[in-house]
Amino acid sequence: MPPPKSMPSPPEGNPSRHVAFAAVAIGTFMSTLDASVVNIALPTLARDFGADLGQVEWVVLSYLLALSALLLNAGRLVDVIGQRRVYTTGLLVFGIASGACALSGSVIPLVIARVVQGVGGAMMNAAGPAILTAAYPPAQRGRVLGLVGLAVSAGLAAGPAVGGFIIGALSWHWIFLPNVPISFVAAFVASRAVPAAALSKERFDVAGSILLGLFLTALMLLLTQVHVWGVWSAKSGALLALSLGLLIAFLIVEKRVRAPVIDLGLFRNRLFTGSAAAGFLVFVTLGAVNLVMPFYLTRALGLSTTEMGLVLTSLPVVLAVVSPFSGWLSDRLHSTRGIASTGAILAAVVLVLLRFAVHDAVADAVTVAALLGGLGLAIGTFQSPNNSAVMGSVRAERLGTAGGLLASMRVTGLLVGNAVGGAAFLAASGGSTAPAAAAKGLALSSLVGAATGLLAATASLARGPSAARPST
Repeated sequence: MPPPKSMPSPPEGNPSRHVAFAAVAIGTFMSTLDASVVNIALPTLARDFGADLGQVEWVVLSYLLALSALLLNAGRLVDVIGQRRVYTTGLLVFGIASGACALSGSVIPLVIARVVQGVGGAMMNAAGPAILTAAYPPAQRGRVLGLVGLAVSAGLAAGPAVGGFIIGALSWHWIFLPNVPISFVAAFVASRAVPAAALSKERFDVAGSILLGLFLTALMLLLTQVHVWGVWSAKSGALLALSLGLLIAFLIVEKRVRAPVIDLGLFRNRLFTGSAAAGFLVFVTLGAVNLVMPFYLTRALGLSTTEMGLVLTSLPVVLAVVSPFSGWLSDRLHSTRGIASTGAILAAVVLVLLRFAVHDAVADAVTVAALLGGLGLAIGTFQSPNNSAVMGSVRAERLGTAGGLLASMRVTGLLVGNAVGGAAFLAASGGSTAPAAAAKGLALSSLVGAATGLLAATASLARGPSAARPST
């Protein structure tokens, strides 16, 4: 496959790109914060609506399912109708849906509004990296994508604290209401700062888009519910069969259309495929421990909710600090493979250390917080250079697809990691809530995460050397 063409960059002194960055960072922070802030509101929602936890958890799952199912489709839409149209529309949809969430009086309307929020979030997350890759020169790409990683980490870190404060001081309705004016302001700013693109001559593949959305919805539903239904249950088996059938149908359709939702030719590019695979595996590594860690902290260490929140915050805080620096370093050294691979190896090492630290519940809260901070250091070191490699390996007319794939790999990787890490935790703990059982569960989940971290490093190294700036 010939190397990708250089993509045009605006002049160095063009200030509109910095305004565009601000609009993308605001949207990224808002969508990430909204994904994490709702978790802490679930007990309040269950009480106010008179619902059980199994019902209100769909307030979280509905957003996640819609987001993950539509990211790749939204990325393709960016390539067809342009970055500005998709991003500003996504902001407006997200803002309107946030208002509907705040006004909901029962679980069902809230879940429906959250699905619409997920539609807007998918459009924003797919268009954001494409906007920044097109707006900034290649020599600054890693730094800028790293700063967006800072916005992601800040949203994750601030979610529990912001949600707890708002719910305590006002009500759960107010965790959604601020999104409305912020979304509209950000949409106005983006409409002024992001250049309009001419409509592509390629048609949007409606059939492929529907099949892809259905496949991802079935897959994500399986990954989020397999721990409830059981791996060998009839529901899990039926959903797995449905997922495989939809995937096969999607691939058949994609081979027959001129302009598919996903240009499968991209995967002949070794740099693109290796970087995408490494990104997926690193988030499997993270997901293997982040879902089960609260169970260890409460059951084995006996921490309160406040203490647990402080321990867990160490990961996104360190991640937020490191991501911009690793992006800057990859720009400075004109290399992404070495830095990204180092981050993946470091993640595996940290999780091996975590395994020995938590064995038989001997670790204290400070040690666990330090190791989670080390995992944040590893993910932050990996993420910005790897994202830069993905976005720099495609032609300008495929930036939306690449941006959608980046976000999709992140969400899918976390869900797969949650599923395998949760299964490992249950297998090792035997379903017991005793401290020693929780320690054994986290120890096995950590080893699973370490193994996928090594696989991520292998994929990153195997993709071959690459410069931080695209080939000409």
